[in-house]
Amino acid sequence: MRRVLGLLASAAIVGAVIVACRPGADAGYVEIKTVPVSAVAQTALYLDAAKLAPIRKGSAILREHVGTLKLQADGGAGSLTLLCDIEVKKNRITSVTVSVMERPPRCQCRYGGADAARTCVS
Repeated sequence: MRRVLGLLASAAIVGAVIVACRPGADAGYVEIKTVPVSAVAQTALYLDAAKLAPIRKGSAILREHVGTLKLQADGGAGSLTLLCDIEVKKNRITSVTVSVMERPPRCQCRYGGADAARTCVS
């Protein structure tokens, strides 16, 4: 009897973990590309207030909640500089290319699907 109760408790815990770790339904993807690849390695990028890990080989893909996010760069002296707003759509990939060759840096977005390329709001 004790073994059966332990097995049921274990099954309940595993089931709760699976439900808790299941991704939310309202999510999309953001692909961040940097041009040139090596120049952004020294610049810290932030998505809203969260600092992104250094982008390796010029590309990173992130899973985010649907809505509008702010892509920011470290502006020096601890302040953040807004590069652009990124619109995340449900079950779509939003590709953002950050060009650091220009001053200030510029973003260009491409949304998955039939949408045409357009410059992000900055």
